[in-house]
Amino acid sequence: MMRAVLLTTNDDVAEIEELAWSAEIEIVAEVLQRRRHDDPTTYLGKGKIVEVEALLAEAGAEMVLINSELKPSTHYQLEKRLKKECLDRIGLVLKIFSERARSREARLQVERARLQYEMPLLKEWIHSAKGSDRPGFLAGGEYAVDIYYELSRKRMARIDGELRQIADSNDTRRRRRNKEGYSTVSLAGYTNAGKSSIMRRLTEAQVLVEDKVFSTLSTTTRVVTPGERPILLTDTIGFISDLPTFLIESFRATIEEIFLSDLVLLVLDASEEREEIEKKLLTSMSILFPSIDEEDVIIILNKIDRDPHKVLEASLIASLMIPSSAQVPVSAVTGEGLDKLMEALKERFQPTISMEIDIPSSSDSMSFLSYLYERCEVSHVEHGERIKISLRCTPRDQGRIISRTAELEAGR
Repeated sequence: MMRAVLLTTNDDVAEIEELAWSAEIEIVAEVLQRRRHDDPTTYLGKGKIVEVEALLAEAGAEMVLINSELKPSTHYQLEKRLKKECLDRIGLVLKIFSERARSREARLQVERARLQYEMPLLKEWIHSAKGSDRPGFLAGGEYAVDIYYELSRKRMARIDGELRQIADSNDTRRRRRNKEGYSTVSLAGYTNAGKSSIMRRLTEAQVLVEDKVFSTLSTTTRVVTPGERPILLTDTIGFISDLPTFLIESFRATIEEIFLSDLVLLVLDASEEREEIEKKLLTSMSILFPSIDEEDVIIILNKIDRDPHKVLEASLIASLMIPSSAQVPVSAVTGEGLDKLMEALKERFQPTISMEIDIPSSSDSMSFLSYLYERCEVSHVEHGERIKISLRCTPRDQGRIISRTAELEAGR
């Protein structure tokens, strides 16, 4: 396990400590200097950096972690001064991603994100070293910079092409599932909230479960049968706050699975303190909404076995922040509440409403009929000047069917 010294300008170090543990990095010392703004040269002030130099030698640390996102110039100056590998928060996240990417898609996404992260850092190293006797990586100079950027751009373009092919394959698979009548549900939420543990409990599948952040980077889909009709349950990458746009964009295909689902199970760790729950819920909301309706989200209050007294507080916070979403308290460890979750899924997707539809015969109506066959239990269809259909549907689909029927009648 690597040993590191952590530098921070605030007391909020719980998340980076968890990230370090997940990356198998032991934080042997922490240096705090409360500052309104980071020092542009060495992150902390000059006096504190002297302390850090002594501490690195005393603790035998091989690297430095920074509880922030460093500017390229600061990163260069800090590594030059301390002569140790320096990882800021984004670099640490990418290190974890690199170690945990298993599928071809995840590996490509991580490589693209790392290229985009490293390009401005390398540019700073090259330009800052140009005037020295040892010009550094790639021998410095604009020519070397141009070569690196050209190679990086070409590689990123190839990665984008491969990711598009994977996305097309995923779209084909989704269309096939829809034709086969499957409804889709995605597990979403902050990293390490317990999504994979719930997936394993519900599906009895051998899904990787670790008490570490980002244990899931690729989507995993399994069949769950809460009632007569099976549904597809997908485990997705965990959310984390304050990630740069380029990192979110790199995992667009993975996150997109959530937005294409019929229902999202938003998993919260109900055993955490109020401030943590609020922060993580805000992060989840910023990613999910407004692309997803609140009514299409069920909040899963997980880990209720750890501290039952906190469940009520967590439920109240969730009710205030996402009032239109249903809630189900569960424990993925003991199994408590999972029967209620399965019952909620059954009610959501089992067709319980009988309908008789009478629509004009047109090409649009035939397309609508195909949709009904995919989403509902169609028991009878009578073709003529008008099409008469008997079916059973879910409460969620009933409103859509009524609205579309009215549009067809109006000739839209």
